[in-house]
Amino acid sequence: KRVARSGERPTSALRRGGIEYVEIRSIDINVFDPVGINQNTMRFMEALLIYCMLENSPPFDERSSTESQHNQTLVAKRGREPGLQLINGGRSVSLHDWATEIIGKVTAVSELIDRCDRCGSYANAVADMAAQVDEPDKTPSAKMVEELRNADCSFFEFALEMSRGHKEYFASLAPMREKRLSELKQEANDSIERQRSIEASDTISFEQYLDNYFAED
Repeated sequence: KRVARSGERPTSALRRGGIEYVEIRSIDINVFDPVGINQNTMRFMEALLIYCMLENSPPFDERSSTESQHNQTLVAKRGREPGLQLINGGRSVSLHDWATEIIGKVTAVSELIDRCDRCGSYANAVADMAAQVDEPDKTPSAKMVEELRNADCSFFEFALEMSRGHKEYFASLAPMREKRLSELKQEANDSIERQRSIEASDTISFEQYLDNYFAED
């Protein structure tokens, strides 16, 4: 991606200046971790990205796009279903087998990183992910389902309680100073005023803005 100018489409920004950074999407945060993503997950992601860079990548044609969308929808909706079958290059393959194959290659990458760093943190992070593939009950989603069953509460109540717990965790580490709290409140008020000012200066309708935004360059 590239940071776009005001009103500029992402594709237009890329054509103008090329790739500025790579954004990793679709990473689920771990509700049980106060920061949402821990060092182990980040190490795994780093090893996975290096694997993606090194692995042979055939052209992403229309069939590949259709398969990818099909697989993504299936995993999002039924990823915890035992024996779930996906499509890879026109053939059926189980989610477990495909994930195991990929993680095996990511493991090789992690071992090379650890060899340079003289530690085992990357291999351990990948091994933790491999264990979750083999035993889905170890995944955060499984833990959440179990918590909901034991607590006998709604998802909203569960999420709210977890949010309060994380807030208390960070508050205990570094209590908010009154001066800082006042600065944040002022920034919130200033932001609302800036929004009102921007909206008041509009000269076209939102529909016209969208038409202009999506117009061909």
